[in-house]
Amino acid sequence: MVNGVDFARRILDRLRMNANVYETMEPGMSSKTVPLSVRVSDDDAAFLARMQIGGATTPSEKLRALLAAERRRREGAEDPAEAVEMFADMLRPAHRRVRGLAEEAETTSEAVAKLYERLPELVGVAYSGPRRAKGEAADFVLKRFEGRLLDQAFALVEDILALGMLSQARCYDPDAITARLGPVMELAELIRLSRQQRGENNKGERSDG
Repeated sequence: MVNGVDFARRILDRLRMNANVYETMEPGMSSKTVPLSVRVSDDDAAFLARMQIGGATTPSEKLRALLAAERRRREGAEDPAEAVEMFADMLRPAHRRVRGLAEEAETTSEAVAKLYERLPELVGVAYSGPRRAKGEAADFVLKRFEGRLLDQAFALVEDILALGMLSQARCYDPDAITARLGPVMELAELIRLSRQQRGENNKGERSDG
């Protein structure tokens, strides 16, 4: 099965080998553009036609979007918003297949929807990494990055756990959430008891002082 990354690499290879390159200045553009001529197989053309990436609609727009995505992947997307969009594009075909199956089965899953919604944000923050402005101390930058990453992680956890408030969650399997809550609730109780114990110990130390 062809995927977007493999397809982009294939196009890049063919552009290197077969490109008919001209430099020109298009009206209204501040930098030079390079028209490229490339031949693709029928299968690749069909794949490009049905591909959905960002808001691209024409073959030229889709190729530019693929090249931009591959460039971000290679260079590292330092802008979290760009990274989120990149991973959203990567997950979109799978999400579309899931929705198609769900429509066929006449069912829905809030858990799956939340995961597809949150994962690009979580992975996008992790992928873009910490952003450091001039003069900022390393420990400050790391703490801010850690906070942003944990914000996304806990937002996902909260969204999924909130579905556990229902006796039967709106999932493909109505018991999918409740069947997995036991270990989580046990861990939460252990955390609560540990925090309570630490609080009592701190009170005792202050009293002794």
